[in-house]
Amino acid sequence: MTSKKQLRRSFILLILALGLALTLSACQRASQQIDTGASSGIAMNFAVNPDPATVGQAQVTVTINDASGQPVSGAAVAIKGDMSHAGMMPVLADATEDGAGVYRTDLEWTMAGDWIVTVTATLADGQTVEQQFDLSVAQ
Repeated sequence: MTSKKQLRRSFILLILALGLALTLSACQRASQQIDTGASSGIAMNFAVNPDPATVGQAQVTVTINDASGQPVSGAAVAIKGDMSHAGMMPVLADATEDGAGVYRTDLEWTMAGDWIVTVTATLADGQTVEQQFDLSVAQ
């Protein structure tokens, strides 16, 4: 093999290796730690109105308390509803504070069935707490 061919082959392999390395590094999950509430003592409660939940518009209420039972104010609360089976788009909303430790938003349940609702709260001190709730939505 001529040195030009070897050089070109080496260059192509180098480019492919760099591309693979960049792709893998982009796929890494962020290193932010997410607490499920147990270690920090943060408690989250989830309620939906109407209850039981039905397809269509609903109001979601999340209540957040610290380890001593005091309301947690000033959090940024994001809600994500996923059907328990693949293929459905998630329902997303940001809740706004409506009193000490009480956060509300409106969601639209797009289909009857079993949902997994993930509530992610970023507290005023920067700590992130996440909890999942199971919800059955009726027709």
